This record gives sequence, C-alpha cells and structure tokens, in this order.
Amino acid sequence: APFFILFYGMMMADMGYGLVMMLASLIVLKKKKPGGTMGHLFGLLGLCGVSTFLFGALTGGFFGDALVKIGGILGKPEGWGELPSLFTPLNDTVYVLVGSMALGLIHLNTGLAISFIKKIKHGQIADAIWEEGSLWVTLAGIILYVLKIGNVSGVPVVLIIGAVMIFYGGSRGSKGIFGKLGSLFGTLYNTATGWFGDILSYTRIMALMLAGSVIATVFNTIGAIANSFWLFIPIFIIGHGLNFALNLLGCYVHDLRLQCLEYFGKFYEDGGRPFDPLTVKTKYYNVAE
Repeated sequence: APFFILFYGMMMADMGYGLVMMLASLIVLKKKKPGGTMGHLFGLLGLCGVSTFLFGALTGGFFGDALVKIGGILGKPEGWGELPSLFTPLNDTVYVLVGSMALGLIHLNTGLAISFIKKIKHGQIADAIWEEGSLWVTLAGIILYVLKIGNVSGVPVVLIIGAVMIFYGGSRGSKGIFGKLGSLFGTLYNTATGWFGDILSYTRIMALMLAGSVIATVFNTIGAIANSFWLFIPIFIIGHGLNFALNLLGCYVHDLRLQCLEYFGKFYEDGGRPFDPLTVKTKYYNVAE
C-alpha cells in the first residue's frame, strides 16, 4: 500500500488534481458512507490525493501552469503565478527517469526480502541463499564495481562471487552436463533480461508524470490564445476534466501493473480454488454432453 500510494502520487503529480481527489473522497465517505470494497476504494483515493498533492508541490504544478496563464491574461507581470519547485518533469526528465528506476530497484528488492523471509520461515534456507541471496550479492558486486571499491588487481571479486552463486543456484536441480549447461544459460538469460525488463518497467512513472504535465500545459496554452479570461474558463474545465479522467484511470492501471506483476511476482503464491461458477460440480459422477 505505501508503494502504491507513492507511485500514484508521482504519476499524477499535480496539486490541483490532488485537491480534487481529496475532496471527492471526503464528500463521498461523509455523505454516502459506502461500505465494503467501495469504502476502501474511496479511502485509497483520498490517500492517493494526498500523495498527488505533495508531489505536485515538489514539481510546482497546480493544474499545470494555469496560474501563469491566468496571470498573462490579466496583465500581471512576467513570472506571476510561478510556483516554487524542487524539480519539474519537463526540465528534469532525465533525473525523474533515473529516480523512477531507483525506486523500482527498491520496490523489487523489498519483494525479494519478503520472499527471502517466507522461505526461511518454511525451512527453505538453501533456496533463500542460492536464489535471493545470490541476487543481492551480485547487485552489491555491481555497485562496488561501478564505485571501484573492493576490486583486487582490477578483478570485481564480489561480482564474480555473486555470478557463481547465481549459476550454482540455477543448476542445482539439473542432472547431466547438458541439463546443467541448459540451466546455466536459462538462469543467465532470465536473470539478466528479467531484472532489466522489470526495472525498465518503472520508467512508466516518469512517462505518466511527463504526459500529464504536458497535456495540462497544452490545454492551458489553448485557453490563453484568445487572451480572454471568460474563454479560458470553459477550455480549462473541459481540458483538465479530460486530463484528470485520463490520468485517474491511467495511473491506477499502471500502478496496479507495477504491484501485481513486478512486485508480487517476486514472492506472491496463488491459491484457493479456480473461479468457474458455471461448471457443474458433481461428487460421484461426470456429466458428458
């Protein structure tokens, strides 16, 4: 839940949209008092609104650059309405991209830590060491190699140890030379491409933050073309209504993908019974058509 709320706020990242989400959540929870999952959904909407507002404050976004455009229409001096910002998705795209992947690395390693603890609790100590443990040693080796720390005569010792652990762990259950070679190749391919693809998947955080900011700015620019406040208002309402609706759903779906595929894929185990409500369930005989 903390990761979901954090990522959602990063993707939306606008104080105006965050205020709308918080107000909508409060109004529905107070007036309608929904129960069950609907109540949880609107509670989550409010928390995501808080996160969206905070990241909007960091990026200086309030319905995009609406205040700046309004200031221009009203004849205010240049720079009026510009909010302070720590970074902006338009000017600091590379930093946002790197930050998104760094958060993804933290997210994935949290999933690995959960998997490691579950295996230890179930007595699968060897699996925990040769699977999650080997990945952590390899990751530490990569970081040390980049920082040029711990190398012996230019050889990245920790990285080599991690690679050996991964190869051994991947081939433990294989028999025969060809079986072990196949396992080694599969382990190398799956580890490299899997982690590379998973971390790249978090770039969607930057993409949605950038897209939402650009679309908001475009609608504000269109509204300000006529230099009339009364023409600006309807374009502002329609444009931001569309952008808000698009981001409300888009951020939810993409955030769910990061949780259910990248994160849960590291430790989640399914269970229960298959959902087949139209299947004829009989105890002593089979029905054939």
